[in-house]
Amino acid sequence: MNPTQFVIRMIRSVESPEVARCFTKEHTNVLKQIGVNVTSAKQDWQSNPNTYMFIAEVAETGEMVAGMRLDMDSEIKPIPMAEALTKLSPEFGDIVDNLKSCGLAEGCGWWIKKGYSGLGLPGTLLRAGVSVAPRLGIHYIVGFPHQHTKPIMAKYGFIAVDVIGTNGSFMYPDERYNSTVVELNTQTLHTTPKVERERILRLRNNPQLMEQDGDLLFQYWLDPEYESKSMPALLRALEEVEESEEPVLVYANYSNN
Repeated sequence: MNPTQFVIRMIRSVESPEVARCFTKEHTNVLKQIGVNVTSAKQDWQSNPNTYMFIAEVAETGEMVAGMRLDMDSEIKPIPMAEALTKLSPEFGDIVDNLKSCGLAEGCGWWIKKGYSGLGLPGTLLRAGVSVAPRLGIHYIVGFPHQHTKPIMAKYGFIAVDVIGTNGSFMYPDERYNSTVVELNTQTLHTTPKVERERILRLRNNPQLMEQDGDLLFQYWLDPEYESKSMPALLRALEEVEESEEPVLVYANYSNN
């Protein structure tokens, strides 16, 4: 049986408004399914030149099935979690101030379409984001995952910022969720387990890598020259890769995260 193929792309939001709108639509649909309403004010990232989308698309159809964002901190647009966290812990503002000069971004806007969970797509997108972060000037990524998504980020080396809250944790957005502030040094990856660090560095050195992970085949397009290409153009490029004798890296099993 042929593996299911996915294309993993990095796209700057302001460079592809149509893709950003599709991302927003799919993300909003997922949130509505779990009873969360999103206001238009929460979507201003679409016009932020410091926002990068990472999306997973089914190679055969071009359907967008999962996504995440890296929102870089700037003077005009702080990272999304800053507003909530500075109310919960004023010390978080000091942490942001210490890291922003190094290049700081938040991993946020996670979603996965119904029918595609259990394939490890969120982790695959995070791996892609971590791999290209230094090239984007992002040397630290922070996040605010709850107890159900924290293991995904921990797998890639994110650790709790334990100087705030209760070892970095807060009951947020309500008492059902124990959310933890986490961080990762994307340059050193010194907290990332060896196996995953090697995969990230391999992808960092080859942003157009093709790899098979269990029953899934991933074609990464993380080079800026592919940001503005349409999906049909990428599929033609994918066919050229498949017809070449480029090796495909194979991993025995994929994570269910």
